[in-house]
Amino acid sequence: MNIKDFPKTPIAKVLCIVLGSTSFASLAQEEAKDVKAKGSALEIIEVTARKRIESVQTVPSSISAVTGEHIQGMGVNNVEDLSKYVPGLEQPKLANHSRLSLRGVSSGDNQSFEQSVGTYVDGVYRGRMNQQRAGFFDMQRVEVLKGPQLTLYGNSSVGGALSMITNRPDVGDDLNGEFTVKYETEYEEAQILGGLNIPVTDEFALRIAGKWRDQNKGAAFNNYTGKDEPYFKDYAFRIGAVWQPRDDLSLYLRHEQATFEKFGESLAIYRHVNPDFTDVENSPLAPFGIGTGEMNTGNDDSIFNNGPSGNKNESDETMLEVVWSISDNTTITSITAQSGYDYFHTLDIDMTPEDIMSSNVPEDYEQFSQELRFDMIVNEQINLMGGLYYQDADFNTGFDVDFYLTQLGMPNFTRSNYLEQKTEQSAIFAQVDYQATDKLSLTLGVRYSDIEKTATQGLTLLNIDGTVDTRPAFPDGHPYAGLTPALLSYWGALKSVGAPHEFENMKREESHTMVQASASYFFTDSFMGYVNFADGAKAGGFDTLYEGPASASPLGTSPGPSAGTPEDTQFEDEQVTAYEIGFKSDWDDMRLNVAVFYGTYDDLQTSIFNGSIGFNVGNAGKTIQKGIDVEFIWQATDDLSITANAEYLDFYYDKFEGAACSLTEVYKGEADENGQCDWSGDNLAWVPEFTAVVAAEHLTEVMDNYEVSNMLSVSYKSEHTIDSSNEQGLMQDGYALVDYRLKVTPMDSSWHVALTVNNLFDEDYEIYLTKIPLIAGAYSNGVHQNARRINLEFGYSF
Repeated sequence: MNIKDFPKTPIAKVLCIVLGSTSFASLAQEEAKDVKAKGSALEIIEVTARKRIESVQTVPSSISAVTGEHIQGMGVNNVEDLSKYVPGLEQPKLANHSRLSLRGVSSGDNQSFEQSVGTYVDGVYRGRMNQQRAGFFDMQRVEVLKGPQLTLYGNSSVGGALSMITNRPDVGDDLNGEFTVKYETEYEEAQILGGLNIPVTDEFALRIAGKWRDQNKGAAFNNYTGKDEPYFKDYAFRIGAVWQPRDDLSLYLRHEQATFEKFGESLAIYRHVNPDFTDVENSPLAPFGIGTGEMNTGNDDSIFNNGPSGNKNESDETMLEVVWSISDNTTITSITAQSGYDYFHTLDIDMTPEDIMSSNVPEDYEQFSQELRFDMIVNEQINLMGGLYYQDADFNTGFDVDFYLTQLGMPNFTRSNYLEQKTEQSAIFAQVDYQATDKLSLTLGVRYSDIEKTATQGLTLLNIDGTVDTRPAFPDGHPYAGLTPALLSYWGALKSVGAPHEFENMKREESHTMVQASASYFFTDSFMGYVNFADGAKAGGFDTLYEGPASASPLGTSPGPSAGTPEDTQFEDEQVTAYEIGFKSDWDDMRLNVAVFYGTYDDLQTSIFNGSIGFNVGNAGKTIQKGIDVEFIWQATDDLSITANAEYLDFYYDKFEGAACSLTEVYKGEADENGQCDWSGDNLAWVPEFTAVVAAEHLTEVMDNYEVSNMLSVSYKSEHTIDSSNEQGLMQDGYALVDYRLKVTPMDSSWHVALTVNNLFDEDYEIYLTKIPLIAGAYSNGVHQNARRINLEFGYSF
């Protein structure tokens, strides 16, 4: 039967649309005579990577720009989701933190570290990942700036930067908006997103945007609680106002608030192994395999702990941007912002249904920043940009571990690390662009920063108020109420919890001069070659998790020399020297951009879990980064576009003596007399050697009234370690994820329906592993949230 003869009832129309769209090409030839053509010219993507609007093809560095439409369409809720579509960008969610990485450069797992990859929203610096918990909503685009961003961004952005641009009020436009409702079937997740532009006068407009998400099921079934965990509930809203009283003056005021809540955790016992990675026989962890005598490894997407686990984050930010064109050639921009959050995270770190150990991480952060910047066209050849920057921040955090040991005949207690820190920094920066010839352009930028940190850091041992519940591991009547808690004797490994101490009013001052330079040459109008150079630093600081030297006294020892000195709490600044050479080219309906990069990072700041209850925090001697980025876009036909992005990366420790040993290294006898290992020559954790994404989108017209979009993408990561101790015996094999999106839009209407399937083939993979505290050879894994997800979507715009 011909499609045109199909009965034209509403249900029949929907069936016709869906069935017809499954062919990428045949229907287009038959019925798409009047389909809107995209044209042969590739889309011009405008970015503000250099604080001014310009084509991405004219910027002499590697940039990935992702539009707000793609972010919403493919279900990209946060940076972790975005990393699937941007090779080299990683953000694995770890037990207590998330680790943002670009080209392998990241900050270790310590609250004290500022992010090596700076995050900026509308020009406002967000140096801590908890400032970005709300994720993406009502975004115009996200620019991923690869390589050090030292002159115009600064703020520790030695690994690169994420510049996020939100949708602003549009003065002079009509009332307009867009709203989207989504429902995900696997985890029973509902989402509502929207943005509304309200023109008040010809000079003044408002924009209100928001996001609400309610997820009722998690990826892992908890055999103790009977719930699927973790599940999430979060919401955020943003209100912005633009006032343009004159043609040469514009003011933008924005306020944003967000609440993010996570209930439960997906950590599960993974394996308990001997040093040669054979499984431990009669492991005391085996009874927690749901009474079977076998390990409950989490491989069946289940967990087995009594919690409580989860976190809550409340954040807010207010900014005022003033742009004043004082002449035809000079513009002054002021950005004033107040940003902060309150965060609390709790985790059942013994990962069993026994009350043995749990951790709590509180954070409170308040930041004020002021940037004053000018942009001046001096003459036809010279453009000058420069300015001043000031920031102060108050940061209070801790890491508390509760020990419930009455069943061992020991008192219950809490070991509490804490840090109270104030940071002040000021900077002056300038950048000059010189158009030497019609084809050759040179850029030189310099930034000078002063950073002062004052802090109090300590460790205390406290009593836990109240009594410990002495019930069996399960409530009466539970199928496993008779389970014997065989773990208890194994926790006799508890030897030391650090040395109590308090170091008050510590002070750290440092200054850095950072340089960035580039040269670009247009061989033709559509082929540009470039080279750039960067040399700079990221500030050091004070270690929240410092617990005393390795020989610290055991539980109950009074403060004394064994607690170390204030200098022992500090980690040093890290320095970067980086080079990049590449080209950007357009021809006909194709685009090819290639960048080759090389960098050295001296004294890289690291934090590695030591397998007990602490972390080894310090500076690695030297790391080497080298690789190549490739971006390819092909407008194959008016209706079919294909993109391919890939990155090859070799990032390794050139020199790192005194590292925490992995189980494999201990087994091979590679530990020195201090129990430390030499990681020189080893690759860094969570750094795949090869990442790539290939996507294709096809547009066609169905029944003369509907435009149908089919989008298919495949992302790939090669094998890599997923444990901070760089355990080679537990590597994640390479894997590929397939996403698919079908979108149907009436030609004469503003609504759409869509089906999005993430991880189409339900690929199983591990995001991270971590050692279970105090049990040698025992590992836990994070049961992932990235199983197949099926999203149904309805959207309307006006």
